[in-house]
Amino acid sequence: MQAELVGRMINRLHPKIEVQFRWVESQGDKALGQSLADQGGKGLFTRDVERLLLTNEADLAVHSLKDLPASDTTGLVLAAVPRRADVRDCLITPQGLASINDLPQDAVVGTASPRRAAHLLKLRPDLKIDLMRGNVQTRLDKVLNPEGVKRYDATLLAFAGLSRLGMTEHTAHPIPLDDMLPAACQGALAIQCRANDHVTLTRCLPLNNPEASTAVHAERQVVAGLGGDCHSPIAVLAEQSKQPPTPAKRNADAHWFRLRVRVLSADGSQCLEVDEQVKTKDLRRLVKRVIKDLKERGAQKLLKSGCEITPLPASTHTQPVAPTQPHPVQDVSATPA
Repeated sequence: MQAELVGRMINRLHPKIEVQFRWVESQGDKALGQSLADQGGKGLFTRDVERLLLTNEADLAVHSLKDLPASDTTGLVLAAVPRRADVRDCLITPQGLASINDLPQDAVVGTASPRRAAHLLKLRPDLKIDLMRGNVQTRLDKVLNPEGVKRYDATLLAFAGLSRLGMTEHTAHPIPLDDMLPAACQGALAIQCRANDHVTLTRCLPLNNPEASTAVHAERQVVAGLGGDCHSPIAVLAEQSKQPPTPAKRNADAHWFRLRVRVLSADGSQCLEVDEQVKTKDLRRLVKRVIKDLKERGAQKLLKSGCEITPLPASTHTQPVAPTQPHPVQDVSATPA
């Protein structure tokens, strides 16, 4: 779906170019019952696609940018990052519950994301997290149309992915960013090509959105600088923020970016957090300072403490009987000034 979206964009820019598609089922899509950590990490979703580029069997690839490892593959580059979609996660429940706080006591939530799991447990330590893998429809079915012994009370899916698939009926309950920050680059697409393919690079450059590109590059730098990977509970969001108007409206200095970062323990009981705003020209310096600050405050120790989500036994999946009240958990650190 997202490849076809980019294909239409290219056709509008270059009507004489014929766009052909090579559909690839990734290893990540095949290993549905196992954790990414066990199978080699986030590269499972991109490795087979990138191989087509490196062997000249394809000219460009389209990825969900959050699926790409934080460091570029040798020989490949990001040619463009189109305008970013909604970065929030959505709560999916059979009852259409609007909030994480509305989930029943000891509810079972399916996810393969340590970031989502840590945020959930930060808000609600009583929740039970079970490993859930698969494409969007598979995960929806496991919650809304369950078969077999396991019964899930909820799952979380990206707003952007649901929207691109035309499943907007499932986006009714987005989770506020104060409750759950997104993964780095969530909501963004990556158009990738060979670094030495200057023709494709030139053709794709008009598809690049400067605001989205600036934001996702900052987010990737944070994850890479902390030594994070796909099974790290790191949440990062860089976004352009509104500031009082200045005379230099056409100058980049008139634009500001807000950078929010959370590094959590696997059980959500510890959270290192940063929330700062700078002018666009200072964003790179802020990223370096934030990485240094988080390392000094023990971020890497938190990330090494273990974040793997393991499957729960089927007996855990019983239907809770009553809703519960919020379970606040105090962060272990304050936002730096």
